[in-house]
Amino acid sequence: MTKATQHKIILILLTFVFSAAYSNDIFHAKIYPEGDENIPVYTHMNTIEQKGDSTFIDHFYYTMDGELYVEDKVVLVNNEPFYNSVEFFQIGMFSSLERKGDKVELKLIDNGKEKIVTRRLKLPLVFAPNQQMALRAYLDKFKKGESVTFHIFATEVLRLVKMKVFMIKDSEYEREGCIVLQMNPKSKFIDWFVDEVFFVVDEKSGHIMEMHGFSTLRQKINNEWEFRDMDFYYSYE
Repeated sequence: MTKATQHKIILILLTFVFSAAYSNDIFHAKIYPEGDENIPVYTHMNTIEQKGDSTFIDHFYYTMDGELYVEDKVVLVNNEPFYNSVEFFQIGMFSSLERKGDKVELKLIDNGKEKIVTRRLKLPLVFAPNQQMALRAYLDKFKKGESVTFHIFATEVLRLVKMKVFMIKDSEYEREGCIVLQMNPKSKFIDWFVDEVFFVVDEKSGHIMEMHGFSTLRQKINNEWEFRDMDFYYSYE
């Protein structure tokens, strides 16, 4: 079997897995500062819409006063990532990624200052709104003890960062019927600045039930927006 044929088979299988996931991945979540589960700081929900060969996935984050804090939008074309944008409304920050052939155009607007760069496309490309589909697609590999490499859009530095995802055992986040996955940067330099993320994933459905660790969400403390590790807890419709 040729490599081209193998790649086509893998793409068909991933397309089937991703398509099956869209209908039952509508969720609601509460987000807490790490280690403090008394009062949530944000709520989180999503929408998924299919139009022809395009899938539109929107993630919305709200303050506890019901104010829209972040909108994270992804467009997939034939189940391949095409566009992503993230807007922080209170902070005045907008970032986007647009796929252009074998390149991606990355944009950052921070308090009115705009920067645009072009990078080489790296796959698989995973954003927050499609990480549910990505983790499910490789669930069997994780359960066999294999690791997977994702590339994520690091919005503030306008780069695609390589991340390693793998299953761990004896984690503090273990719960019945779930596995725990750890994601951390493969670059030791970036690892100095970005903490690992832990996903608690239902071993049958592939749903992310919890997420813990580094988050691009910030919390306003003494009138300053500070990065905080967060705990996410999901429930599905």
